[in-house]
Amino acid sequence: MKQPDEHIITSLLEKHALGICTPEERALLEQWYAAFPENGQVWRDGQERSAMKDALKAGIFDVISSDEIHSITPVTVKSRRIWWQAAATVALLVATFLMYKKYSNKEEPAYVVLEAPAGKGAMRLQMPDQSEIWLEPGTTIRYPKDFGKAGREIELTDGMAFFSVPQQTEHPFIVNVPGRVQTKVLGTEFTIKAYRQLTSMQVFVSSGAVQVSDSKHLLGTVKAGEQLSYRPDTHIITPIEVKMADWRKGNISLNNATFAEVARMLENYYSLQVVFNEADVAAYRFNLRISSQSSAQEVLEVLHDISGLKYTLNNGKVTIH
Repeated sequence: MKQPDEHIITSLLEKHALGICTPEERALLEQWYAAFPENGQVWRDGQERSAMKDALKAGIFDVISSDEIHSITPVTVKSRRIWWQAAATVALLVATFLMYKKYSNKEEPAYVVLEAPAGKGAMRLQMPDQSEIWLEPGTTIRYPKDFGKAGREIELTDGMAFFSVPQQTEHPFIVNVPGRVQTKVLGTEFTIKAYRQLTSMQVFVSSGAVQVSDSKHLLGTVKAGEQLSYRPDTHIITPIEVKMADWRKGNISLNNATFAEVARMLENYYSLQVVFNEADVAAYRFNLRISSQSSAQEVLEVLHDISGLKYTLNNGKVTIH
């Protein structure tokens, strides 16, 4: 049975408490009561659910005599007492119903999921709290549709993102990296690099300061000009000395990067499909500075020159030999 709207049930509860429900309205209330939730998700435990349901039943079905309330008599202490009882019953029933609605309709917040397309350059977002977010091509984020109203929390699912956050004391800005760390700020500019295929993630702070925590404790505070790398599996924090290039303008910097990270860069910035044997490239590490003006062919030639790896490029597919 489809549940009646909240305002209808509230009205029927008021009429029933005052003893003026029609038989049809009473039947509707009985149907609504019969559909009262039986699962344990609404209440803390079965005992609490049973007690609330019994209280609701007593309030609905212990009818106040309509003859007593509506008899034509002078206003007396007794009649005032009856009306006060009726009013109190209405208040109790409505409050109980509204609490039921609050918990029975409790749902996970709806989310917005965004992915910056490959080969299109960095994607810029303006958030409702005036925060600015830049997403590297191929990056995915998720945040509640009501972002900024009750909190400011974003999940960096995969990739790299730059955040420029205005200060808002009542709502800290939080970036979660699933299974890794949480970065919390009040107002600052910073970049988080968290690729799924990499064991470590990196935080780069341009201005202000951020607090970095894992699931157990605070890892530390990263201040303006500081950069760090963190491995969740070992809980090891390593400072990064080499400054990051401004990737928002298409400039790319890779430091001690595996070939898997290089392949990701080729796929996201140049829309290429990269095929390689992981065992053949496992020992390679790359330090690269690539200009936004560099073509895919030029980058592949640089990789060949510094590593000796051979490749073929055909119809957007790169095969490493």
